[in-house]
Parts: sequence; C-alpha cells; structure tokens
Amino acid sequence: MRKIILITIVLLAAASSALAMSTSDCFDCHSDDTLTKAVRGNEISLYIDEGIYGESLHGDLDCTDCHEDLAAAEDEHEEELKPVQCSNCHEDAADIMEAAEHPADCSDCHGKHDILPQSDSRSSVYDLNVPGTCCTCHSDQETLDVCVQYESGMHGIVLIRSGMIFSAVCNDCHGSHDIRGASDPASLVARANINDTCAACHQGVVDKYKESVHGEIFADSPEDAPVCTSCHSPHDTERAMDDTFLLTVVNRCSSCHEEMGYTFSKNYHGQVTGMGYTRAAQCPDCHGAHDILPTDDPASMAHPDNLVATCGKCHTGANRNFTLYMPHADYHDPQNYPMLYFVYLAMVILLTGTFAFFGIHTLLWLIRASIEKSRNRSGGAH
Repeated sequence: MRKIILITIVLLAAASSALAMSTSDCFDCHSDDTLTKAVRGNEISLYIDEGIYGESLHGDLDCTDCHEDLAAAEDEHEEELKPVQCSNCHEDAADIMEAAEHPADCSDCHGKHDILPQSDSRSSVYDLNVPGTCCTCHSDQETLDVCVQYESGMHGIVLIRSGMIFSAVCNDCHGSHDIRGASDPASLVARANINDTCAACHQGVVDKYKESVHGEIFADSPEDAPVCTSCHSPHDTERAMDDTFLLTVVNRCSSCHEEMGYTFSKNYHGQVTGMGYTRAAQCPDCHGAHDILPTDDPASMAHPDNLVATCGKCHTGANRNFTLYMPHADYHDPQNYPMLYFVYLAMVILLTGTFAFFGIHTLLWLIRASIEKSRNRSGGAH
C-alpha cells in the first residue's frame, strides 16, 4: 500500500511538472517580434530576443524563476503580471536600494531580459554606458541639465570623447545602489563626504587639501570650509588650465573671500583679468591651489620669505623691493593703508584741480576770443 502511495505522488509531481509553463513555452509567444500590448494608449513590445536572453546573466534561469506568478500557469496567463522581485536573489542590493530611497527599479538600470555583467561593454552599467543609462531619467528633468553639463565637463570629455573608462561616471560619485540626495548625511556627495568621494580618484590632491588651511578648517567644521565642489563644478568640471576656469577662479575664491576679491579687482592683476586676459596672476598663482597655507606659515607661497620666488615665477628678476608691492592694498581704507590713502587723495585733488583750472581757463579764453572776434567784425564794418 505504501508503495502505491509513493508511486502516485511521484506520478502527480511528474504530471505537475509537465503541465507547468516552461521557458520554451514562453518563447512560443514572446519570440514573435509583432507581439505587443497597449499600456496607457501606447503599444509596448512584448518581444524577447531568445539569443540575447540566452547570453544574459539570467540565461540559464527559467522565466518562472523571476515571474513567479506564472509557476502555476499551464499555457496562457493573465495580461498583467506581478512585479519581479529581484530581492529574492539579490537581497543585499535590494536592502541598500530601499534604504537609499532612490526612485528607480532594478530594470531601469540593469535592463530586463538582457542583463549582462558590468564588465561587458554591452551592459547598461558598463562604465562607458552609465551616463546614458542614468540620463534616461535625469536628462531635462532639472533646471540645470546635469547630463549636458557632464558631457561638456572634463569627466565627460575624457569618457565620451576619448573613450577612457577610468574617468568618473555617475556611480563613482553618487554610488550604485546607495544613491542618496546631497542633503542626506550618508550620501557620497554630502558636503561632509564629498572630499573623500573625490579622493577615490584624486587622492594626492585631497591629501594636499587636508594639509592646507582649508583642510584644517574642514576638519573642525565642515560647514565652514570649502570642499572640492566649492571650487570645481560637480558636473561640468572645467580643466584647471582652461581660460573658462582661469577667468572665473577669482569669483570662486571671492564667494568666501569677498574683500580680497574686491581689492584684487582694483589692482593691475585684477584689471587685466577683468579685461579677459589670463596671463595676469590669479589667486592660485600667489597662494597655491590645493595646498593653500596661512601667510605666516614658512611653507606658504605668500610668506614674506617666499615672495621673491613666488613673484619671480612671472616677474623675472624680482627682488625684495619688488615684493613690497601690496596686491590687496585698498586705497579707500585710511586705517589700514594711511599712506596709500593720502597719496590717492592727493592725486585725486591734484588731477581734479588741474583739470578744473585748465577747464575754466580754456572756457574763459574761448569767451574772450569770441568777444574780440565780434569786436573786430564790428570795426571792419565801419
């Protein structure tokens, strides 16, 4: 009797397996490239390329492994299927995504039936393809089109135009599954974390920054110090030697050092820069870029002992007297620069008085000349 029951169970199991929908059954319909369905007025293709599916990471899985609600289907199935639960196999990634609250489905980034390893150049998450994948959602959806900015920035140029996959792409800065907004303290692009994020590629530069006056301030109070993105645009990152960057670097520094920016704009360097020339000294030429130190630090480029060398980079033959020039002196400030203020005031009075005197003199001369000319005409008439 027991043997009969066991045989019955085996036969029922075999029969059930035989009746279940197989992957081959699925392709009987979905290999038809004309198969579609209407979704909110749009025709959506239900075609699945069997060859591409076979080459995908999931090619050795059955359709019902993901579409679980088809497990009991024998032939035809409901038009609407339940969402695929990738978390059944990829629990860790799903948990990270859920915590980050990035409003995207797994298939938005990885595809559906054509999922390939990240290392495969055909994969939607291959480095060269990541910007295009992200931009299917992030293009033209924001006031500043980050996709256009990325393409015109150094990272985009190196990746897209030069094909160098070591350049930063979206997930290098924003993460892959743990994508969070910049206002989230746990985000890779949060103010407190952005320097370390950049350091993943620019370690040497960030090390210099940490030793600088900005780095020291950041260590005590991240909100009060500039970070990488304070000076370098995050998406349309300029090349530091390009004119676009050189002509705007003073404005970037001035966003924090407003008074220094004003006094710079009044000196020769600032005037030349303001006219669109890049050969005049900018802030980094005198203070450094990532290694800015206080002027009383003996290692600072702007320390009095180093000024001859610093000025000498542009002014060949510069000596100690040359360095007495005060690039940020304000001739409107009598308290800090009394000599400069009174010389400026004297020059203004001298020039104004000179022009006023000769202006009045010229006017009186013209009046006198007109009167004499009129008298001469009257005498000639008699």
